[in-house]
This record gives sequence, structure tokens and C-alpha cells, in this order.
Amino acid sequence: MKQLNSNYENLSNFINNHYDYRTFGKMINHYFCKKNISTKELCENAGIDRKLVSKFVTDRKYHPSKESCMAVCIGFGLTLEESSDLLKICGYSFANNNSRDLAIVYALNLGINHVGEINELLRELGEKQFKEA
Repeated sequence: MKQLNSNYENLSNFINNHYDYRTFGKMINHYFCKKNISTKELCENAGIDRKLVSKFVTDRKYHPSKESCMAVCIGFGLTLEESSDLLKICGYSFANNNSRDLAIVYALNLGINHVGEINELLRELGEKQFKEA
């Protein structure tokens, strides 16, 4: 029993030392400031509507889809590193064995920040495109 209590303490310490308290909503607010972009611009670039952005920011328990998260990355014009970090916060990543994800990574590396332009690339590849609001 002593070892179990000791393991619990070690586990608790490990979690406390590694837990990431950032949320998707907090990061959205952070990027609004950092990138100096309006909600309207984000919505236009990302192809999402204002109600969804509002949900991102106000509903602490909201968990976006990978699709929505990637659209936000594009809409803010995030770098690949920033995008990967935001996806990670939501439990996602860019898959190296997925041509659609790789096309999006390619576009991010080129600095493309509008889903319409990325949709052109995806269309050429025969991949699923982003919905545009």
C-alpha cells in the first residue's frame, strides 16, 4: 500500500509539472492580440462564422474539430510551429501520412492565410476542401 501511495504522489507531481492549462479559447484571444486581426477578418480568412468564433472564446468546455482548428490556424496566418501547437492543445496533429494535412502544412509554410486559396490546392489534389461561410 505504501508503494501505491508513493506512486500516486509521483503521478500527481508529474501531472502538475506537465499539465498545459492553455485552452483553445485562451489561445484564440491570444492570437487576436498577437496577430492584430479582427473577428471579421478571421471569419473571412478561415471560412467560419462569427457564432463559431464566439463559441470558441466563451464556452470553456467547447472542443473544436480538427477541421475548425486548422481553419483557425489558416485564418490567423499562423506559422507551422504555432499551428502545430494550437492543434496539440486540442489533441490533434498534422499527419505525415495524410496528403490533405501535408497540403495544408505546405500552404502554411508559404504563408497562405485564406481557406479559399488552400481549397484551390486541395481541389487540385482531389482532397476534401474546407467549408467556407
